[in-house]
Amino acid sequence: MGSLGVITNPRSQKNKRGIEKLDAAIAGVPGARHAVLETVADIPEILADFARREIDTVAVAGGDGTIQAVLTALFGDRPYAQPPRLAVLPCGMTNMIAGDVGLRGSMSAGVAKLGRLLQSADEEEIARTTAERQILRLENARGRPPQYGMFFGGAAIYRAIIACRSKVHPYKVKADTAAAVTLAGLLADWLLRGRGARQGDAEASAGPGRGGPGRKVFSGDRIDVTFDNQPAEHLTSLVILATTLDRLVLGSRPFWDGGDGQFRFTSIAYPPERLLRYAGRVLYGGEDRKLPETSYLSRRANRVSLAMDCPFTLDGELFEPEPGCPVLLAADQQIRFVRV
Repeated sequence: MGSLGVITNPRSQKNKRGIEKLDAAIAGVPGARHAVLETVADIPEILADFARREIDTVAVAGGDGTIQAVLTALFGDRPYAQPPRLAVLPCGMTNMIAGDVGLRGSMSAGVAKLGRLLQSADEEEIARTTAERQILRLENARGRPPQYGMFFGGAAIYRAIIACRSKVHPYKVKADTAAAVTLAGLLADWLLRGRGARQGDAEASAGPGRGGPGRKVFSGDRIDVTFDNQPAEHLTSLVILATTLDRLVLGSRPFWDGGDGQFRFTSIAYPPERLLRYAGRVLYGGEDRKLPETSYLSRRANRVSLAMDCPFTLDGELFEPEPGCPVLLAADQQIRFVRV
C-alpha cells in the first residue's frame, strides 16, 4: 500500500480561491499528510519529514515554481535515498509541467483518484500510470546553489515572462490564453515596428546591460554555447530554451532533429529569418523540419555550457548568471510522475 504526502502552496494562483475542496479530498485518503506552505523555504524540512515517515508519493499543489523548489530540495538536499514518485496538481498560472506530466481533471478529483490508486497497492497499475522524465540540473545561477527543474529559457523568453506578468496576468485570464495573448502581441510588435527598428535593436544588443527588463522583447543576446565538450558556437539569439518536457505551453514542441542526449535545446537567431512564415513549423512541426539552419538550431544534448550575460528562467523562476561563469545544464537525474 502506497502512502501520500501533499505539499500545497496557498499563494499559487488557483489556490488563492481557497483549498477547502483539496483539504477534504486529502482527508479522504487514509494516512495522507498535508503540508500547507508558509514559504517555499519550508519545503526541505517538509520533504525530510515525509522521508522519515516513508511516504513514497508526494503530490505538489502549486505552480511550476513550487515544483521547481520541490525538485531542487529533492535532488539538492537528498532527503530520500531514492526520489519518491511525484504527482503534480495544476494550481499555478502557467502549469507547463502539469500540462505534460500532471494529474488530470480537477484538483480534488485528481487527489481522490491518486488516493484510490495508492490504496489499491496495484503496482502494475501504478507503473502503467507513471511517466519517467529526466530533470535538468542548472549550475551558476547568481548566488544560488545548483537548481533543478524541467524548463530553462533565456533571452526573449525571460523578457516575455516579464511582459506577460505585467500586462496580461493582472487580468486573471487562463494560463494558455495569457501565453497566446502575449505571443500574439509580441509578434504584432515585431511585424509593425519594421526592419529599421529591428536593426536598431540588434545594434543596441551589443551594448552593456543587454539582458535588462527595459529592452524590447524582440532583440538579440550574444551567447557562446558548448554542446557536450564540442567546440563553442557563437550565437546571437532571440530565444534559447532547454527542456526535458515533451510539450510546452499551448501544446507546442519547439524542438526537433532527434539525435542522442537527455534533454532538448533550441536557439532561434536574431534577427530570425522569416519568423512569421516559419512560426507554425517551429512550434508544431515534426522531428524533420525544413528550417533555415542559420536561424533555427535544435538538438539533443547531455550537457550544455552557456556563456552569457542575459537573465533566464527555470520553470518560471527568474535568475541571473554568476558573473564570469557559464551557465551549465545537464540532465543526469530522473523522477517518476504519476498521472491518473
